[in-house]
Amino acid sequence: MNQPMIWIVGAGCGIGLGIAKSFGQRGYRTMLITREAQTLSQMQDILREMNIEAAGAVAHTGDEQALRDTLEHLETQWGTPDVLVYNASAHTPGLPSEVVPEQLTEDLQVNVIGALTAAQHVLPGMKARGTGSVLLTGGGQGLHPTAALASLGIGKSALRSLALSLHEEFKEYGLYAGTLTVCGFVQPNTPFDPQTIGDAFYQMHMKRAEAEVVLKP
Repeated sequence: MNQPMIWIVGAGCGIGLGIAKSFGQRGYRTMLITREAQTLSQMQDILREMNIEAAGAVAHTGDEQALRDTLEHLETQWGTPDVLVYNASAHTPGLPSEVVPEQLTEDLQVNVIGALTAAQHVLPGMKARGTGSVLLTGGGQGLHPTAALASLGIGKSALRSLALSLHEEFKEYGLYAGTLTVCGFVQPNTPFDPQTIGDAFYQMHMKRAEAEVVLKP
């Protein structure tokens, strides 16, 4: 039986590591796509101590072509993942009246365009195989935006819309897409512990039901 595989795009030592632990402990081969080589190495060391082997690559999700090239390389080497989680996020603090359009565009490139790029990339392979999940990390700002975090609220709202539309399309192919909306600060030993979030993603993948799961205190 082939070992199932998860790609975590925008992996970091918070939610991304929690996802890697949750799936890795359940036998998934883990691929980490990080922005910095140091982050990738640090995560691999932590996971190795838990007997979880993780491979990966370095790519900036805000660079569409670099992300496409990285995903193409991974797929050529390892095949299409069973699960793709898009976890990258970027925002510039500031009120709506202070948001610089160019900066908002850069943030949206990470928050939304990168997610769309990743989903589009894995779709053909998942359709050919007949199984697969694409999961997006949402946030409470997508439901209840605050003025001081205008860029983040816009990005998470757009990401939520993308996830809901992906859900409608993917189910037509027998596939699953959805978003986990995390309504709180990610901290260990709280309802928003990174591995608690990872476990929630795993349950979404296994149940393949709702377009959105909201994680609250």
